[in-house]
Amino acid sequence: MKKLKFFSLLFVFFLILNANAQNQIAITIDDLPFVSELNLKHAEESTDKLLDKIKKNGIKAVGFVNEKSVVKLGEMDNRAAMLERWLFNGNQLGNHTFSHPSFNTTSLEDFKTELLKGEVITSELNKKYRETKKYFRYPFLQTGPDSLKKYGFEKVLAEQGYINAPVTIEADDWYFNKVYMDAMRAGSKELMKTVAEKYIQHNKEYFDYYLKLTQEVVGRPIKHIFLCHANALNADYFDELCKVMTDKGFSFISLDEALTDEIYKHKETVLTTGGFPWLHRWRMTDKKKTTIKDVEIPADIKALYEKK
Repeated sequence: MKKLKFFSLLFVFFLILNANAQNQIAITIDDLPFVSELNLKHAEESTDKLLDKIKKNGIKAVGFVNEKSVVKLGEMDNRAAMLERWLFNGNQLGNHTFSHPSFNTTSLEDFKTELLKGEVITSELNKKYRETKKYFRYPFLQTGPDSLKKYGFEKVLAEQGYINAPVTIEADDWYFNKVYMDAMRAGSKELMKTVAEKYIQHNKEYFDYYLKLTQEVVGRPIKHIFLCHANALNADYFDELCKVMTDKGFSFISLDEALTDEIYKHKETVLTTGGFPWLHRWRMTDKKKTTIKDVEIPADIKALYEKK
C-alpha cells in the first residue's frame, strides 16, 4: 500500500514537472533606444548592461523602437548606434511607432503615418543585418476603440508586411521604474534597492496569476510573449527577472517561435480604449468570466509613483 502511494506521488510529481517543462516564453522589450534616462551616457551604459544580460541568459529578444527618441540634436549617431547594438548582439528590432501616441486619440491616417515614420532608421539597420521580419507593437497595447480604427489599421499592417506582436504577460515595470529613477536622481540607493525588490516580488506573483489565467482561458500551456521596457530598472535587475521566469519553469524562445503557437490564430474582436494583454482579449472575445484576482501594485510604490 505504501509503495502504491509512493508511485502515485511520483506520478503526480512528474506530471507537474512535465507541465512546467512546457512553459516557454519570448522576451520583447519596448521603447528603444531607452526610456527615462539621466543622460545619453547613462542610456548607453544601461543599454550595454541590459544587452549583456540578455545574451548571458541565452535570449534572442525583440526590441520595439520609438524613432523619435533617436532624433535628438547632436546625439543621433550615438542613439542609432545604440539600436544597432541590439542587432549586433543577435536580437531583432521592431516598430513601436515614431512617437508612441495613443491610438485612441490619433486618427487612422495619422497612426499610419506614425508607423511609416517609425521605420526609417530601423529598416536601414535591419537591411544591414539581413533581418527580414517586420514586427509591430501597439503603444499602450491599444488596438483601437472602434471597428473602423481596429480593422482599418490591421489592414495597413498587412499591406506594409508587418506582423503584430501580441503580449500575454507584462511586467508593470514602467510603474516601478518611475519610482526607481526618482530615487536614483535623489541619490537614495536604499530606496532603489527596495523598489527593485518589490518589482521582482511583484513579478513572481504576476507570473503565478498569468499562469492560472492561461489555464482558465486556453486550458493548456502556451508559448507566452513577455513585455518589459528598455529602462534602468531592467538594466540593473534583468538577471533577477529572468530567474523569476526560470524558477516558474520557463525556457526562453524567440518571438518567431512563440508565434507558431496556434493560440495566436485565435480571433480577438475586443473594441476598447483600454490596453491590456491578449489573454484578457481572448477571454473577452469568448465571453469567458474570470474569478482570478489581478495582482495590484504595492500601495507604497503607487503612492510614490503618483507623488509630484
